[in-house]
Amino acid sequence: MISVEEALEKVLSYFDVLEAEDELMLDSLGRVLAEDIYSTINIPPMDNTAMDGYAVQAQSTVGATRSSPNILRVIGEVAAGYLTKEEVESGTAIRIMTGAPIPRGADAVVQFE
Repeated sequence: MISVEEALEKVLSYFDVLEAEDELMLDSLGRVLAEDIYSTINIPPMDNTAMDGYAVQAQSTVGATRSSPNILRVIGEVAAGYLTKEEVESGTAIRIMTGAPIPRGADAVVQFE
């Protein structure tokens, strides 16, 4: 039996390293970058949620279990594409939909779909 390193070397010997080519962005579909690129702007421009749920302060959930939940007061709701003026404080939550901006004061989202 050969080592992983030897096996990798044998496999890689069948491949050629390609030269990097300059290409217009619009003509680059299906191609691979030769080096990392970085945006000068944040996209999206704010932190947003990847799931439906409740935006909360994590400290408000400490010690919560299914049999002994921490009860939080829901003070609002925010959908994707909208902002809320409400701010999450200790003991409160805001219903939040996938893609919506994380409200001020929140540092966690409890998933609920």
